[in-house]
Amino acid sequence: MILDTPPLDPTRSEGRRLLEEELSKPRYAVKPSLWDRFREWLLGLLDGPTGPGLPSWVFVLVVLVALAVVALVVVVLLRPEARARRSATDRGVLDERGVDATAYRLRAKDAARQGDWDTVVLDGYRAIVAGSVERTVLDDLPGRTAHEASLELSQAFPTEGDGVRAAADRFDAVRYGHDRASESDARAVLDLDERVGRARPELRPVGAQR
Repeated sequence: MILDTPPLDPTRSEGRRLLEEELSKPRYAVKPSLWDRFREWLLGLLDGPTGPGLPSWVFVLVVLVALAVVALVVVVLLRPEARARRSATDRGVLDERGVDATAYRLRAKDAARQGDWDTVVLDGYRAIVAGSVERTVLDDLPGRTAHEASLELSQAFPTEGDGVRAAADRFDAVRYGHDRASESDARAVLDLDERVGRARPELRPVGAQR
């Protein structure tokens, strides 16, 4: 961020004017309520008394440095990849409507033949969740995250709890953290899908009589 060069020793009124001009720019309108409070705090520094022997330009310099830091944070948060990452984390595990567990399994196995371990982990875990929904072990809840699904599945299949939690962690790491899955990660998820599919849940199915 490049600011107009202020006077070497601006008065308080000049410093306040510089701050008001800078803080009124559109880039600081990300969260108006927060920025309004921040703006009042900064301007209050100039209205307050200065320390003994400290010229007013020292306060202006401190405020301008603070603005530069805040502007850098705003730029980082508004970068396209940052927005995309925040948007991605809002999606649930089963964000493709109309795809059943069988389709996810076929996709995972096809990806395994091609050595695409990332896709195996993602679609393999989706197959586990979708299969559990189809068996009414889990309810069909839109937006359910991998972590939320692992908590429910760990209760339904306690002997597979560690594996389910590990698979959910790998799902999140690959999908949101841009980690790369290994072949062992992929094989573990495929094996887990088979074991969960054969296991008998300990929780009552959704809609069961109480």
